[in-house]
Amino acid sequence: MKTPEFKKLPIAEVRGDVERDASAVDERTPVADRAAHANAVLLDETSRWLASLPANIRPLTCARRFPRIVNSIADLWRRVRQCEEYLDSLMLDDRGNRAGFPLDVAKELIALRSYYADLHPKGEDAWELVERDE
Repeated sequence: MKTPEFKKLPIAEVRGDVERDASAVDERTPVADRAAHANAVLLDETSRWLASLPANIRPLTCARRFPRIVNSIADLWRRVRQCEEYLDSLMLDDRGNRAGFPLDVAKELIALRSYYADLHPKGEDAWELVERDE
């Protein structure tokens, strides 16, 4: 896979991308509204994390519609196992009653998960390189 090009952007530009077209977000169900209000603000740390990602990988639609989820991903980004588990859990319904994400958000999350897998290939854990006394 070709390595994506990185371009540093000011936080204000990324925040503007996230907030742009916020009025065009579909009507939410009461359940989604309750969840969104729990953490409906994109954190500054999250905006910096978004700016650090390649432009084609940034989950901007997800950030507009589900800022709490993007805040959680940004928080877990440096903890590989936890982040992988969280990203996987977003795409799997283990409770049996989730409606799922809108298609555009799901595509962003799948692209982000694929990018993360490329950053952290299986079998390249630093602890696997440590010699063990057995």
